[in-house]
Amino acid sequence: MEKHITKFVLALGVFMAGLLGLSRVEDVQADQLHMKVTPVSFEYDLDPGSKQSGSFTVMNEGSSSVYYQAEAKPYFIADKEGGGIDVSYDKESTHTQIANWVKFDVPSGEIAPNSSIEVNFTIEVPEDAPGGGQYTALMVSNSETKPDSNGISISEVANIGPVVYAKVSGNTIAKGEILSNEIEGFRFEPPISASATVRNDGNVHADVTYTMHVYPLFGGESIYNNEDRPAHTTVLPGTTRFYTVSWTADQGAPSVGIYKVQSEVKMFDQVSNIEKIVIICPMWVLIIIIIFILALIFWIISRVKARKAEA
Repeated sequence: MEKHITKFVLALGVFMAGLLGLSRVEDVQADQLHMKVTPVSFEYDLDPGSKQSGSFTVMNEGSSSVYYQAEAKPYFIADKEGGGIDVSYDKESTHTQIANWVKFDVPSGEIAPNSSIEVNFTIEVPEDAPGGGQYTALMVSNSETKPDSNGISISEVANIGPVVYAKVSGNTIAKGEILSNEIEGFRFEPPISASATVRNDGNVHADVTYTMHVYPLFGGESIYNNEDRPAHTTVLPGTTRFYTVSWTADQGAPSVGIYKVQSEVKMFDQVSNIEKIVIICPMWVLIIIIIFILALIFWIISRVKARKAEA
C-alpha cells in the first residue's frame, strides 16, 4: 500500500512539474521581444561630395523595454547555385562602400514597451565616390540588456532594418538582359503563372516589373490583371533573378477552363511580351474525358464489327 502511495505522489510531482514547466514556457513566450521597422527600404540618387539625411521608425511591441544598437552593414547579394540568391551582411564589394558613409545621430538607446523611436541618419558621400550602385542595410539589434561600454549588444535577439538602394552619379551603366519569359500551358489546378529570369550586367540596380493579363479564350476583356499594381523586384548589379507572378485560387482563379494569358517583363529599356493558351483541367475531368474517348472508340469498333457481321 505504501509503495502505491509513493508512486502516486511521485507521479503527481512529475505532473505538477510539467505544468509548471509549460507555464514557464508560456510566460517566456509572452514576454518575447517584438520589434518592427518601417519603412523597409530607401532609394536615393546621390552625388559625390553630397549629404543625404533620412530616418526610420523602430517600434517596440513587446511587454518590456529593449535596448537597441544601430549599425550600417554591407548589403551583398550573390547568385546561388541552382537558382535563388544568397544575402550577406558581412561581405564587402565596390557596391557596399556606402556602409562606411552612414552616420547615426543616436546609434544606441532604449525603447519603452509599446512605443517607438525615430532613428535619424546621414549619408556623407565622399568626393571620390565611384559612380554606380551602392547598397547597405541599416540594421538594428535589440536586447533585454543594456549595451556594455563598448557599445556591443548583449543577449542579442534579432537584427532588422531597412535597405538603402543608392545610385551615385558618374559612370553609371544600366545594362541587363531578360533571359526568359514563360507561361505554363497546362495545369491540373490553379494558379495561372508566368515566370521570368533576368540578369543585371550593369553597375546600378534594376527595378524589374512583371505584368500578367488573363483573357477568356474568345473575348477581348481581361478577367484578371495586375496592371494597377505590377509585381516588381530590385535586381542588384552582377546578379540574376528568377521571379513568378501568379493568379491564385484565393484571388479568384478558376479551377477549369481555357484562357489566353499575356506576360510582360520590363527591365531598364527592355520589354518582353509573350502570349500563350493555358488549359486548366482537373485530374477527374481528364479521367472522364479519357473514359468517354475510350467508350466512343469501343462503340465505333463495335458498330463496324456489327456491320461486317450483317454483310
